[in-house]
Amino acid sequence: MKKKIIYFCILLGMLTMISGCKKKENDDVVTLKFMHRWTMEPMKSATETMIKRFEEENPDIKIEVLTATNSSYKQKIKTVINSEDAPDVFCTWGDEYLNKFVREGLVLDLTDFLKESGTMNSLVESQMTAFQYEERYYGIPLKVDAKLWFYNKDIYKKLGLQPPETYSEFIEQLKTIQSAGITPIYDGNSNPYAGAHYLTTLNQKCVPEDILKSDYSLQSGEFTDPGYLQALQIYSDLYMNKDVAAYDWSFAYSGLINGDCALVYDQYVTVADSMEMDEQFTKEHLGVFPFPYIEGARGNQTIITGTPDGYAVSSRTKHPKEVYRFLEYMLSEENCKNYLESSYWVNARKDMCDNIQNYTDIQPLIDGMKYIRESTSTTPWIDTELDPKIAQTYVNGIQQIDTGEVTPEQLIGQIQQAAKSAKEERK
Repeated sequence: MKKKIIYFCILLGMLTMISGCKKKENDDVVTLKFMHRWTMEPMKSATETMIKRFEEENPDIKIEVLTATNSSYKQKIKTVINSEDAPDVFCTWGDEYLNKFVREGLVLDLTDFLKESGTMNSLVESQMTAFQYEERYYGIPLKVDAKLWFYNKDIYKKLGLQPPETYSEFIEQLKTIQSAGITPIYDGNSNPYAGAHYLTTLNQKCVPEDILKSDYSLQSGEFTDPGYLQALQIYSDLYMNKDVAAYDWSFAYSGLINGDCALVYDQYVTVADSMEMDEQFTKEHLGVFPFPYIEGARGNQTIITGTPDGYAVSSRTKHPKEVYRFLEYMLSEENCKNYLESSYWVNARKDMCDNIQNYTDIQPLIDGMKYIRESTSTTPWIDTELDPKIAQTYVNGIQQIDTGEVTPEQLIGQIQQAAKSAKEERK
């Protein structure tokens, strides 16, 4: 009996030791909360694969994933980033959208990490600008992006057209396309950010650069320059499909693939969606060119529209060293190649952007990158660069122009009032 008791005590002690070791092992695993908006393919699977590989290579780090759909993400992240349960790493837009978090002390300054790790030197300089605030960096770029005209090569070839260099040439092409019984441009603005991207480009091309910078930053915030009205009038005069506000992006792009329209103004990253919808069309029949030079316009004609999405780090994170390892992995050449192969999204690594033809044979990706790298710089999306009150006025107002509810002149008045109100709130 005594022997049984002794054996039992020994067994109990061993179980206790094993249990203690297991607890200690679990205590050594750091959990990072990672919030993103990649709920749709192909980025959903690409991101899941990235996380799995990272965890395999870093068994002491566990990634807990939080997601939100693209349409709800902007509002949701504003809520959670202010909470005690804020994600360690989260997807973000740059410029004023991120700058607001910076001013509120909600994001971590990554400048020293980027410089000491050498990561800064591996990235395209223009793609870092969106995450810079007062000479410091508060985010990293995920994917290169820009706004380009996507065109159906078959239609252009049939009508004897070539990508235009000037806006007047472009307008003549639209007239030729319409005369052939084809709708020149399809736009789907039911999610009104599509229309806002047009105005991002047109404001930049029509408004003098110093005035645009002053108004956008609310140093003056007047929005009285005639270039703002010129931009809205150009948007109103483009040869688009009817009922623009009733359709979404997929309608517009399906029209391009089917030959119902000749052109769609969209983002460089849309090549990924195009590959998902019709790989053969994308590789053989899809062409790209930048928004042409607008003669007589007073803005900067050499800048291309668009800045990258990226990631920022919560200032509340308790594990900055582990976070840095995760960021470095996301920007590693291996991971960037995996993303390109699986999702057709190009990362902001210099070696990949400068030698894109060595990484892919998809011509729209190669041609689009050429235009991005030739641009002197990039201009931020209007909905992330402007104060939220002004941005929302623009976004809603452009959709009202689509439906005929307001005129360009009326919308300019609304924007001026929103800017005045936003400037007063900043004081």
